[in-house]
Amino acid sequence: MKNSILKSLKPADIATLIYILISMFLIVFSRNKLNYVDRHFLTKFYMILGIMSLVVIHSKWDIPVINFIHLTYPLILLSFFYGETAYLNHIFFAKDLDPIFIRLDNHIFGFQPSIEFSKHFNMKWFGEILNFSYFSYYFQAIGISSLFYIYRKNLVEKTIFYIVSSFYIFYLIFIVLPVVGPQYYFSYPQSQALDTGIFSHAVKFIQKIGERPTGSFPSSHVGISIIVSIISFKYFRRLFYFILPLTFLILFSTVYIKAHYAVDVFAGIIAAPIILYLSKLNWKFMNYLLKEEQDLIEKKKLSKQKVFLK
Repeated sequence: MKNSILKSLKPADIATLIYILISMFLIVFSRNKLNYVDRHFLTKFYMILGIMSLVVIHSKWDIPVINFIHLTYPLILLSFFYGETAYLNHIFFAKDLDPIFIRLDNHIFGFQPSIEFSKHFNMKWFGEILNFSYFSYYFQAIGISSLFYIYRKNLVEKTIFYIVSSFYIFYLIFIVLPVVGPQYYFSYPQSQALDTGIFSHAVKFIQKIGERPTGSFPSSHVGISIIVSIISFKYFRRLFYFILPLTFLILFSTVYIKAHYAVDVFAGIIAAPIILYLSKLNWKFMNYLLKEEQDLIEKKKLSKQKVFLK
């Protein structure tokens, strides 16, 4: 029974459980900011219980629906974990670090790109193109995972792990470095993105329901887009040629719509290959741990059989 459960346990399960436990530990130091600590722990407890229940169920019934849920649930939890960083990001620094990044932008460019960019390029067609590229980000992780599920099932588990592990690393950085970005730090009207049309409305709608004052540095929009591009270049070359121009435009759109400072974009570009490399190491390490545990169980079984035979 134990061995069958262990075989159903995925590296993404371990990574998600570790991230949940880290966030539960960190929440203790945010009591002065949260009035729902008990509810937070209860939510995390249900998450852990749900993940372990799913692993047990999958070990008993290996059917497509359960396998699909087991495979994809970490992607669903990403939105919750992202929003949560806004409540955890003042543990190490009492105040937002935005003034540092504003000064860096001013030092590098001599002006504030997140304010001046849209002011000088205020054509609606231009804004719509950049908003469309920014909007496409919300479908990239799910899109690439879906393609692997349909066409390369042997690699879908690894790909989803790379994506969720990369997000978890970004989220931990967001917790350590509280940078909220121009849209939250600047006052109106400097914080207001231009209304250019249907895609600017779509972006604003998604930001209204899912965005929080957190996660500006480094830009995960840039970082994850580059990571998806790297993965697609290796396995889905046609998709890569479609994603590449969108990823390129995202470098500019994040600043244009005032979601990020320009230095956040540079940091996202640098962080992407490093974080993907760390995620690959995490995959190898967790697979090694699972294999070692399985081998240990098998050895114990063989040892018991030998004793019984004697």
